[in-house]
Amino acid sequence: MNEYSDPKMRNQLNWKVRCDIIGGITRGILYLHQDSRLKIIHRDLKASNILLDANMNPKIADFGMARIFGMDQTVANTTRVVGTFGYMSPEYVTHGQFSMKSDVYSFGVLILEIISGKKNSSFYQMDGLVNNLVTYVWKLWEKKALPELVDPGIRKDCKSDEVIRYIHIGLLCVQENPTDRPTMSRIHQMLTNSSITLPVPLPPGFFFRNGPESNPLAQRLEPGQSSSKSFACSVDEATITDVNPR
Repeated sequence: MNEYSDPKMRNQLNWKVRCDIIGGITRGILYLHQDSRLKIIHRDLKASNILLDANMNPKIADFGMARIFGMDQTVANTTRVVGTFGYMSPEYVTHGQFSMKSDVYSFGVLILEIISGKKNSSFYQMDGLVNNLVTYVWKLWEKKALPELVDPGIRKDCKSDEVIRYIHIGLLCVQENPTDRPTMSRIHQMLTNSSITLPVPLPPGFFFRNGPESNPLAQRLEPGQSSSKSFACSVDEATITDVNPR
C-alpha cells in the first residue's frame, strides 16, 4: 500500500477511500487479535504489507514474522529483534518485547502515513530541527496545528473534525508506554463512533526531542555498537529476516 506516497496514485485516494482503508485495516488486525481461532500478533505491519484489491479493499499480507499467542497470553520476548524501521514499537526495539500493543503502534504509524501521504522513515524539518513523521505530528499536536498534516490532495473533500479525530487516534496508538495505547477493539469503536471522547495522548515512542541524536532507536543503530540483543532493521520497505535450516 505505497499508493498514498505515489503522486500518480494519490488522486484516486480521496478522503472516503482512505477512511475505508483505515477501517479495513482495523477490522483485519482486530480479527487477528481477537476474532480468529488463534490469537495472532503480526509483528510486521507496514505500508508494503497492506495490499489493495481493485476496489481499494485492504488485505494484510506477509505473515512470515507473525507469532501465535495462547488465549491468555498478553506479551512475549525475543532475543532477536527483526523488523522495519519506523514501524517497530519502542518496547520491541529496546527490550525485544512484543504484544498486541506492538501491532497497535505500527497501526498508528499507518494511520498517520495514510492521512499525510508521507512515510515515517522520511524526515521533516520543523522549528529548525529534523523530525521523523511521528515526532512531526506530535509537534503539530502541541502547536494545535494538526490540519497542516493532511495531504493537500484530500483537504478539499474531508471534514476537518473527522480527519483531526483520525490523527488523534493515530497519536494514541503510538504512545511510548504500551499500556497507554488502546486495544484494536477500542480503536474500532473510536473510529466508528464519533460520540466517544478521546483521551489526551501522551508523547510517542521515539520522539525526537532534540533531533535524531536523542532518538534511542537512532543510537541503537550506530555502526559497531555492541548489544546483548541481535538486531536487524530495514530502512526501506523490505523486512530483514534470518533463514535457518530445520
